[in-house]
Amino acid sequence: MSRLVSSISLVLLSLLLVLPLLMIDGLIFYVGDVSYDSFVGCLVFLVCFYLASLVVSVVFDGVMRALGGLFKRRFSNILFAVVNGSVSLSVLLWMDLYVASITISLATKVVLVSVHTVLFYLIHQSSDSTASSSEDSAQHEPIVQDAIRLLEDVDPVTCVEQLCLKYPDLPKKDIIRIVYRLHGN
Repeated sequence: MSRLVSSISLVLLSLLLVLPLLMIDGLIFYVGDVSYDSFVGCLVFLVCFYLASLVVSVVFDGVMRALGGLFKRRFSNILFAVVNGSVSLSVLLWMDLYVASITISLATKVVLVSVHTVLFYLIHQSSDSTASSSEDSAQHEPIVQDAIRLLEDVDPVTCVEQLCLKYPDLPKKDIIRIVYRLHGN
């Protein structure tokens, strides 16, 4: 019984996350030149498009993140958007080719892919800015600076001991976490 409840809650959570995107795409389909046999078929088409695009984008996102270190951050984000838009368009064209119950005009496909690309670009941009701001704030903490200096001369265990003596108000597990993260890098 608990598996059923957890499965239902997982499905509802997934639908809640996809619902805004479904509403945007539904509006694009309503305004655009789209003909479909049934509303449920249209929803299934969109969900399949999201899943196929997600699977293909995961592969290309990994490649783009690996290549992202070669370019400046802004160019890397633009390149990510171009590749993501191309992947979404190719998935949409492929799906439209094999699903006969839905006919989408080229202009509607371009608008749909453009909206998806802009949304994913904004999400990608915000995740990059969140990561960089947390790294910047961590770099300015005095304990982090002290830990960096100490790790150049001593081993991590000695570094933790010295930092615990210098910062008695901080919990030891937080100091261990900081030293472990810095030593791992």
